[in-house]
Amino acid sequence: MVRKVLLAGALLTAAGASAADQTSPYGTWRTPERGGLIEVSQCDGGLCGKILGGSPGASPEDRLDRNNKNPALRGRPLIGMYVFRGLKQAGGSWKGSIYNPSDGGTYAATVSLRPSGALEVKGCVVWPLCKTQVWTKVR
Repeated sequence: MVRKVLLAGALLTAAGASAADQTSPYGTWRTPERGGLIEVSQCDGGLCGKILGGSPGASPEDRLDRNNKNPALRGRPLIGMYVFRGLKQAGGSWKGSIYNPSDGGTYAATVSLRPSGALEVKGCVVWPLCKTQVWTKVR
């Protein structure tokens, strides 16, 4: 009987942890574009996203910020770079700006959790000119 109670408690705790993970933006996320890995954490008083990696077959040139609008920054490595920092919570989402290494642009951003647990990341030049990506949680 004690074993059953302990097992049930362990299962409920694991289920609760899993549900809590799905309601948190923090963790490691995979982007649909080039298989990027982004670590989302708290920093600068808000939500931050740092590049941890990209597709395994990427060339050394693809690992540099080669599309940056500033020529002096085109040689910096993408790994370890923040694509967003200090996004402020606004209701059920976070708002600020996001850098897109694919085109070197910085855009107004909204990051929010979907009910499925996926992270929706939207960048806009001006509304309605927006692009949305859905990131999946890795851990």
